[in-house]
Amino acid sequence: GAQEAYLVYRNTLDLGKVTGKSFAFGPVRGLGLTAGFDWNTKNDPGYASKKRMFVVGPTLMVDVPGFLNVSLLLLKESNFPVGIASRYSYKTHPMLTAAWGVPIGGTGLSFEGYMNYIGTKGNDEFGNPTSPETNFDGSVFYDVSPFVGAGKNTFRVGVGYQYWRNKFGNPGTITGTTAKTPMLRADYHF
Repeated sequence: GAQEAYLVYRNTLDLGKVTGKSFAFGPVRGLGLTAGFDWNTKNDPGYASKKRMFVVGPTLMVDVPGFLNVSLLLLKESNFPVGIASRYSYKTHPMLTAAWGVPIGGTGLSFEGYMNYIGTKGNDEFGNPTSPETNFDGSVFYDVSPFVGAGKNTFRVGVGYQYWRNKFGNPGTITGTTAKTPMLRADYHF
């Protein structure tokens, strides 16, 4: 019964582990190459997007407790919505992205999330100019595993917030292109 499916895959190849050499300098503990894809399908009668996107670019692994990865990626994106005769490809465009998971002292708390700044991708499939996107999604989690008799970080609860400006490159003049969403979150690791 679901009308939408979405898959995001990213993999960072740690160049230090592959070559056996250190790429550490200043606050950077290593270098990587990140690649991946997004794939979705939406079966609604109004838009029915079928996004396909490939990403690749360098990653800096910052020396912090936990992890902080900062990447500059190139995005090659296409879509095939209702009313378009064939798959539409946007201009190749950049994304500056950060992903992190940083423990907060010895408190059982951690700050986790990601932030993306995605440059304009040219015109959309209907000929309208796109706008740059900003997407922040962050959470503070607390490890409640000891209270339920589970191993460390098996069950966590927390609060989060997402801010997404110019969703999917749509300009802010269009209704619904900015999300400001507080959340309660729980995760279970098998």
